[in-house]
Amino acid sequence: MKNIGTILAAIFLGVVLLLYMCTFQVRSTEVAIKVTWGKPANEAITEPGLGFKWPAPIQSVVKYDKRIRILEDRTEETSTKDRKNILLTTYTLWRVADAAKFHTNFPNGVEDAKNKLLTTIGTHKLAVIGNRNLREFISTNPENRKMKEMEKILQSAIAKDSLAYGVEIVGFGFKKLGLSPAVTTSIFEQMRSNEEKEAAKYLAEGEATASEIIAKATAAEQRILAAAHQKVAEIEANAQSVVSGYYSEFEKHPELRIFLDKLRTNASALQTRTTIILDTTTPPWDVFDEQARQRIPDGGGRVTLPLSTGIEDGGKSGESQE
Repeated sequence: MKNIGTILAAIFLGVVLLLYMCTFQVRSTEVAIKVTWGKPANEAITEPGLGFKWPAPIQSVVKYDKRIRILEDRTEETSTKDRKNILLTTYTLWRVADAAKFHTNFPNGVEDAKNKLLTTIGTHKLAVIGNRNLREFISTNPENRKMKEMEKILQSAIAKDSLAYGVEIVGFGFKKLGLSPAVTTSIFEQMRSNEEKEAAKYLAEGEATASEIIAKATAAEQRILAAAHQKVAEIEANAQSVVSGYYSEFEKHPELRIFLDKLRTNASALQTRTTIILDTTTPPWDVFDEQARQRIPDGGGRVTLPLSTGIEDGGKSGESQE
């Protein structure tokens, strides 16, 4: 009985070992490829689950992580078209797209793929940046900056080359841009010069516009003043005509004119609250003398004092308060 148990246990262990050698598991984040006598299969296994293979050394399984990886290249000094040196660092998002091609080109693993990808990135980066001027990287004018455009061009070129060895480029971009001290000083001086030119241009345009506005305002002022002077002249002419009519009437009645002058003098003197003791026989206070007023003909025999003067008939002497 002991021999039978030992035999069964040995058989069981042999079956487990055989299953272990003939099966493999592919996770959802992996892609696998079978290698038979050192030759990779034409198609990769992309679906997760349990798979079967011949035991080694007949067949083996190579697995690769199919998730997106980030590759950051070295910060290198690169020269632009206008011979300005910049320090540029890029990043690349990539993943294994074709496991068969990838294994054929990089049998030693992912590190070889990274080195190859870095070489490809460096080649295209030098080609693209070498045909661009510095203002396309750094400029106060947004229209001059073309970094987004360069990123798309580089991603397209790198992706085209990478497909040949089973790598898919998902994204590409510039991570860091730096300048050497000498270039920085030169750039700032150039930017300052450009800004001063722009400022002078705007100042000249502003002065021209201001001169134009002032000229228009001066012309409008002259037109308005001319119209106002013409209107004043017309009003003065009409007033002179009316006054001439009054003077002609006053010439017919000189006593009335003298009387009205006296009234104006009294009204001016009595504008404030005042107490006056006066002699009504002395001009111009004789307007308070009723007999003197009756001697002045007005066409009706008497002169009625206007209410606006605030003067009442007070006899020969009296008080006036306003």
